Amino acid sequence: MKSNELLEKYRTGKCNEAELIQLQNWFHQLNLNRNVDLTEENLDEVDHTMWEMIDQQTKFRKTKLWLPRVAAVLLILAMGFGYYALKQLNNSETKTARLDILPGGNKALLTLGNGRRISLTDAKNGSIASEAGIEIRKTADGKLVYAIKNENHANINLTNTIETPVGGQYQVTLPDGTFVALNSSSSITFPASFASKSERKVTLTGEAYFEVAKNKKVPFKVETALQEVTVLGTHFNINAYADEDATLTTLLEGSVKVAGNKTERYLLPGEQSVLNGKLFSIKTVDIESVIAWQNGNFSFENESVEAVMRKIARWYNIEVVYKGDFSREKLLGSVSRSKKLSEVLHVIQLSRKVKFKVEGRRVTVMP
Repeated sequence: MKSNELLEKYRTGKCNEAELIQLQNWFHQLNLNRNVDLTEENLDEVDHTMWEMIDQQTKFRKTKLWLPRVAAVLLILAMGFGYYALKQLNNSETKTARLDILPGGNKALLTLGNGRRISLTDAKNGSIASEAGIEIRKTADGKLVYAIKNENHANINLTNTIETPVGGQYQVTLPDGTFVALNSSSSITFPASFASKSERKVTLTGEAYFEVAKNKKVPFKVETALQEVTVLGTHFNINAYADEDATLTTLLEGSVKVAGNKTERYLLPGEQSVLNGKLFSIKTVDIESVIAWQNGNFSFENESVEAVMRKIARWYNIEVVYKGDFSREKLLGSVSRSKKLSEVLHVIQLSRKVKFKVEGRRVTVMP
């Protein structure tokens, strides 16, 4: 019987006693006086011994004498390692699929002026609503666009709200043409029409990036719990999460006026206002890092462990608990928001400042 046929019979458990003895002899020829168990420990030893034998035989014997023996062992090793590798891979993939947490995505809920609520996550592309001279459409790339069909019939008293859940984000073009990108766990409330209004005022919770349509006659205002930002036409980002230490407004282009805590300041491109309790300050920041989330990335610029984990918790919808004191630790780096949670945590763990233990949707941060 050929060696490959014998090995196949062994793999399928069909070897008789004589055939098993033949397999044993292959090992005995390699000075391995044991049964052919193909346990992981045995396979490791066979692999080591085989290469030692090859080294010796190539020095003192002709190829034709040792090659058949090595070929037989290689076949056994291939089957043995293949079996264990496949077993481990299947177990690993099953475990990963069961335990790993996928990133967030385009998820949001739209509340119309008449109280109707529409899941933008499930809504089909095309026109999804029409009220008071306004048509609302969902585009093929998952964005929401407001279009005024009849300004004479537009109801300026109607307001709409778009809110993203934990693990969600969404983009919308408002009735005046202003582009807004909402981060996870955020909401924006705005008039269904800005027609006949002296100002374009919206209310924000959470974080959003704005590209305001220019209109010198009608200023654009963003109101948060602690401040109000006034612009005529510009690009800026506001981070106003309730669980953050401060409200941050970052200007990318143009000019904005930030009013909060009885203080008014104008920002220049590249500047960020920081409103923290009674403290109001302005600093220069890395713009690309501030809007990294809008470009599909996490960016950590010398941030505390807690601040970093808050970002991650919002995007992956996880609970974070801490074992140890991380008040002195700062993290620096960048990683894609499209990666699974395990991959993001692995990147952060490379800093050697933190370790993670994942149990379901709970992540424990350890020193």
